[in-house]
Amino acid sequence: MRIFRQTPGRPRTAPGVAVAGVVALALTGCGTGSGSGDGGEAADCSDGPAKEITIAHQPGLGYAPLLIAKQQKTLEKRFPDTEITWRELDSGAAIRDGMIAGDIQVGSGGIAPFLVGYDTEVGWKIVTGLEKMNLQLMTKDPSIKSLKDLRGKGKIAMPGPDSIQSVVLRKAAEEQLGDAKALDSQIVAMGHPDGRQALASGQLAAHLTSPPFQGQEKADGARSIANSYDVFGEHTFNSAFTMSSFEACNSQFVSALAGAVTESNRLINNKPAEAAKLLSEEFADEPAKEIEKDLTADDVEFDTTPVGFGTFAGFMKEIGLIREVPESSDLFFDNKNTAGGN
Repeated sequence: MRIFRQTPGRPRTAPGVAVAGVVALALTGCGTGSGSGDGGEAADCSDGPAKEITIAHQPGLGYAPLLIAKQQKTLEKRFPDTEITWRELDSGAAIRDGMIAGDIQVGSGGIAPFLVGYDTEVGWKIVTGLEKMNLQLMTKDPSIKSLKDLRGKGKIAMPGPDSIQSVVLRKAAEEQLGDAKALDSQIVAMGHPDGRQALASGQLAAHLTSPPFQGQEKADGARSIANSYDVFGEHTFNSAFTMSSFEACNSQFVSALAGAVTESNRLINNKPAEAAKLLSEEFADEPAKEIEKDLTADDVEFDTTPVGFGTFAGFMKEIGLIREVPESSDLFFDNKNTAGGN
């Protein structure tokens, strides 16, 4: 069994913290954009563009457009006088906290953590979508054939209680069990690589994950009992975002970031074998052929247009994860990548 790991680099958050129930709406210091400089005041750009920029992502092929840019040093070549650091964390919530603290300038992650941050006035917007992917709820237990069988059976792993996976699980629970919160007490926060390992060893009843982990789990004998496209339709999985104050002072970098993602997606779509070879340098013990298979799967599309934010937001308001459904135009920076986003 191959365990999908990215090349050792920056520290990751500790996995395996048990979480029950729905995440609280209030984030410390978020009400007025504390730590972000986005509390409605004009950005102070007197020091000029940032000299040090940290870009954060999570494990998995959902971040392939950013990781290809990292491998090709696209941004480093464009901004040779800027120190660019790439950092891997295990959850969107960890990235959100790092951005609030000012330790991370560009974040990436799923729809749900982004919307929770937007709702609590973190002060950020989407720069570009990264891709669309269908997320699968995987189990190895032969007795579990539906969410009804899963209820009360054991732990369900995902990156966090306000991750996009948690919203998918709750929507499926509402449809199949009549109660969006029916499985909340079984949710445990765990990074995808650790979740795969825990599912394989029998520590979990299920793992709601993404490529390549769901394919690897299938190869290990697991199967899908629910997926995100069935409950939400086709949607963006991950996007890249930054604070409005950072964009105001670093518009050239933000524009270059959007362009780098576009270039990466063009490579993935036109030359998937070449893209897979680059990504195999990023991921340990994952052959380029397997990566190429994931990149070209039927329910994976590398497209920059953000899709599905309104649908997710409507349900998240319904279950109390956010207070209001935002206007699409308020969520995205105005550029070619976000044109037509919803």
